[in-house]
Amino acid sequence: MLSAKTFANATTTIMVVFYIACWLISTLAPDLIFGIANAWMHSINIESLISFGTVLWGLISISLLTWITTYATIRLYNKWLGK
Repeated sequence: MLSAKTFANATTTIMVVFYIACWLISTLAPDLIFGIANAWMHSINIESLISFGTVLWGLISISLLTWITTYATIRLYNKWLGK
């Protein structure tokens, strides 16, 4: 049986590391990140969205979403496993 809280904490920590790495790459190589983001978001102009407030809000929201999703997934997994 997996501990939903521990697993969610670990997954969120990894997501925070990825998010910070992405932010650093976007600072050092913005054309690379904008190229990838435009490909993923199908031509939405994201250049005007980048600010420290946006980065902070993104970090908080992706961390919260990652934790909730992981926690809920493990709880459901454990329920279906029968433990």
